[in-house]
Amino acid sequence: MRSYFVTLGFNETFLLRLLSETSAREDDSLTIIVPSPISSGTEAALDNLKVQAERLYGLTPRVVEISLEGSFVELLGRVLDQVLVLAQPIITDLTLGMRMLDSLILTALIVTGKEFQAYVRDESGGGKVISFDKSEINALMRQYSVEEMRLLDALRRTGDIRELASTLGKSEKTLQNKVSELKRFGIVTMVGRDRKVRLTPLGECVMKLVEGRTRS
Repeated sequence: MRSYFVTLGFNETFLLRLLSETSAREDDSLTIIVPSPISSGTEAALDNLKVQAERLYGLTPRVVEISLEGSFVELLGRVLDQVLVLAQPIITDLTLGMRMLDSLILTALIVTGKEFQAYVRDESGGGKVISFDKSEINALMRQYSVEEMRLLDALRRTGDIRELASTLGKSEKTLQNKVSELKRFGIVTMVGRDRKVRLTPLGECVMKLVEGRTRS
């Protein structure tokens, strides 16, 4: 069972596309949070969505009205009330409705530590879709040790385990074990027949963050 958790504006098309792209099933749940009171445009979109979601996927959406009165933490608390009871993994699309609610959904997913997959669409209609999940956020926020950072920095110069071992004064076996650990975070990979170690784009982002903190 997966939990869809989204907001909705005046158009249900992208939400139906999300359900299709992620192969929604009858045993999934669909929770939609909308500003209170519900506008006529959103109500019409919800009516259309309910018909299509039931017909195509056997899903009955649960609609929750959220008051937008109050501070950031007050609004976040209302969203957390909904997120904390959801089964994992949680699937969301951060381009479906009011940006304020989309931002609160993302914040709630990150701070609860729940497994999630988030999608972001090109709002200009170009059809571009990107996605990210909890593991990538965890890799970016993780506190890396000094030894790990030395290894990641050395990878910018060479990906050969033997050369890395010589540069860092470590055994090849020790480095291979550490590379295997960092691979689980998605920040390094091994490429080619000679299995050279390389930073992934996520690993490059990690280095930028660490270097930025060091400069500041």
